[in-house]
Amino acid sequence: MGDDIEIRPRKDYLGFIRKTNFVDVQFQSRNLKIFINLKIGELDDPKNICRDVSNVGHWGNGDYQLKVEEDSDLDYIMFLVKQSYSVKV
Repeated sequence: MGDDIEIRPRKDYLGFIRKTNFVDVQFQSRNLKIFINLKIGELDDPKNICRDVSNVGHWGNGDYQLKVEEDSDLDYIMFLVKQSYSVKV
């Protein structure tokens, strides 16, 4: 990812922006929730770790949510996030 990312703090989450939000991070007491700003069907998630939140109220943008916990595969999570980053040009 490049230097063209703006981090915009919101009341309940951090927005990472490249012209528009491509990912939002919500801090919780035991984990992080990441919202990937892609529509359902646009994300390649072979491990199927993302949850469809297209019909659920949530603080972030996008139709995909995943939780980051201690044992989360950060390389795989970055693979998912980069998909949204490259679309939001």
